[in-house]
Amino acid sequence: MKRKFFRSITGRIVILLLMLSMIFSTGVFAAVDSSNDTTVDTQAGDIGVQYRGHVQNKGDVPVPVGSFITGPNELGSQGEGLRLEGIRIELTGDVPAGAGISYDVHVQNRGWMGPVENGNFAGTIGDSLRIEAIKINLIGLDGYDVYYRGHVQNKGNIPVVDNTWGWVKNGAELGSTGESLRLESIEIKIVKTATYTALGDSIAYGMSATPGSGYVNLFYDNLKGISGNEDLSLVNLGVPGYASTQLLNQVQNDPATIAALGKAKVITVSVGGNNILAPVIVTLAAAFQLDPASPTFPTDLATALAQPGAQDIITAALPTIQTNVSASVTQFGTDWPQIIATIKALAPQADIYVTTLYDPISTQDPLFAIFDPAIQTINTAIKTPGTGYKVADVYTAFASYQGSDPLVNFNWYIGNLDPHPTTAGHELIYQSHLNAVVIN
Repeated sequence: MKRKFFRSITGRIVILLLMLSMIFSTGVFAAVDSSNDTTVDTQAGDIGVQYRGHVQNKGDVPVPVGSFITGPNELGSQGEGLRLEGIRIELTGDVPAGAGISYDVHVQNRGWMGPVENGNFAGTIGDSLRIEAIKINLIGLDGYDVYYRGHVQNKGNIPVVDNTWGWVKNGAELGSTGESLRLESIEIKIVKTATYTALGDSIAYGMSATPGSGYVNLFYDNLKGISGNEDLSLVNLGVPGYASTQLLNQVQNDPATIAALGKAKVITVSVGGNNILAPVIVTLAAAFQLDPASPTFPTDLATALAQPGAQDIITAALPTIQTNVSASVTQFGTDWPQIIATIKALAPQADIYVTTLYDPISTQDPLFAIFDPAIQTINTAIKTPGTGYKVADVYTAFASYQGSDPLVNFNWYIGNLDPHPTTAGHELIYQSHLNAVVIN
């Protein structure tokens, strides 16, 4: 009986490894290629903007001459029928070397005058010519956006967004050309870019969900609906196949990731599944003398598994598989505190959400007893009290699920062994984020 049970496990691992190798082999050994992106957020403090100008009948404003209006207060007037004729704009605060602000105005009878920078005058004085439109850009100031809006003759406050007075930003045209309408006033502000940065593996990446329905996308849509997050942008840095050591390397050394975390208002982390999967694949590859990094690995493994004696090779490798999985899970316990410490150092003000691992295997399956203890060990590390981040307990949500739609594609009986969440599974992971709590 014991031998029959053992053979049952071995047979299932044969099928499991064949299918998982096809799904994961390229991802498990992937790496972030940051060679083309060396942008690093170097901002040391808040950046602001100030401006002054020349207005019909009023001359240089504000007074005393040479003083500035601090953004986003109004320069110019409304309801007086006075044209804005010239403007100077400059940044304030801890402005990094090489950073600045550029602006270009469209003037009556003259067209676009050409961009000027950092407090230089744009427009005219003494010619009685109106500014009709303006474009404003930031220079060398990664992590910030410039927003501006104004009041235009016959049109009133522009732009109108969702029936309210909105803003344009980063080089967009404010005003009009070819309509002979004066720009009467302007308001300008500098806004620090805020992002939701998602880290992790193929689940964070959104694998096996309907496009746009991964939990990261769903959570992002929810965050955008919260007041103050209207301009929140999404940076999904999930990499299929990443285990904890690769994620640690990413947050410590990848410039694009470091920059994204420096701007992050919200961060989610989903990692750990490959700490269990990768050593299984590597051990079996060694047992069959295959190269798991080879692009032909899935085919090579399929051929090897079809050979006589394959089950005996797997049976002999099972103790090594368990040892290597245990070592990789232990490595997760070492990596995890460093991952979180690095994220917190790069984004000290961000809200951090982390997910526990779910088990795609039924409690009635012989493989459950092999893999679930490893999953629970990783989850215990994730749920360490006093860490300050919010835990989305996906394991419990999946285990207690009572719905009819499958949460994972994994199903022995229909031959689908993809362990990724379905669209319904991603929806439940998203709901787990909404219910996430800090464990004290």
